[in-house]
Amino acid sequence: MKLVELKPQFLKWKNDTHFKHVDEINEADGIVFKCPLCLKNNNMSIVGVHSVICWEPNIPQTTSPTPGRWNMLGTSFNDLTLQAGSSSVLLTGDGCKAHFLITNGEIVGL
Repeated sequence: MKLVELKPQFLKWKNDTHFKHVDEINEADGIVFKCPLCLKNNNMSIVGVHSVICWEPNIPQTTSPTPGRWNMLGTSFNDLTLQAGSSSVLLTGDGCKAHFLITNGEIVGL
């Protein structure tokens, strides 16, 4: 599955509770996109699928979601890689428990 299928948007952090959408990766502190596992399980219908936010390491741990932080490598959604000590994205709590990687614009490991 490609990241662009998940309606991604780059985010610029303002404070712990506010952010805005920006157009370019070099302006961004994070990314928001639809959950790939829920989209897959919902037969690729974007309706009713929750969103995932991934922040860069410079965003404080007082900003939700935590604890994960990733470096965003690439030039756009088409070639984006999220990289960290453990580069995988793992959703915890009461939700879907999705666990995946974003590598070169692809969702890997669902």
